[in-house]
Amino acid sequence: MIAPRWWFDLTQYRERLQQYSDEELLDVYFHIHPVRYQAHYLCVLRELRRRGIKPQIANRPFAGVRWELPQWVKALGWLGQSPIGSRVAFGILTLWLSFVLTGGALLPLWGVVQLIRYLDPFTAFVLLIGMVWAWGIGVGLTWKAGAQGGWLPLALIGGSLAVWGFFHTHAFARIIEALQQPLRGGGGWGF
Repeated sequence: MIAPRWWFDLTQYRERLQQYSDEELLDVYFHIHPVRYQAHYLCVLRELRRRGIKPQIANRPFAGVRWELPQWVKALGWLGQSPIGSRVAFGILTLWLSFVLTGGALLPLWGVVQLIRYLDPFTAFVLLIGMVWAWGIGVGLTWKAGAQGGWLPLALIGGSLAVWGFFHTHAFARIIEALQQPLRGGGGWGF
């Protein structure tokens, strides 16, 4: 048998929980799977409420990787507690995050240009629109992460630096070269 008999009978399980100390009950609470053992989890919750115990969950700044720049700055220790240091760190994180997100959104465009042998003007125009979208995605996600208000210009600068870096690649030169080609006659697109 995998589990003792009292595990399968919920009345016996509730009686067993009443015999546990507060620390043991909290240990069960933090280690039981709430979806797989839903009935047992509810028994543990009832016992905790009966005793008036509220579990204290530790504040973990990077638990689950949340998109909150202010929380990231506070997690930096003494630098996050200093008013000037926290603002400088927040500004640097804003620039960095916007640059990385915009660069990551531009990377697939760069890959597409590298894979395409012949780049026609229509595809080049679509890729230019994709560059604008990549810039918007990078800045928008940085704004959502907490770079709002007066910090938004730093996010705009970070995203613009990534686009500026993309301007100096061979892929952007190919896009501009394709835009300067005349449209070929054929499928009704020629002039």
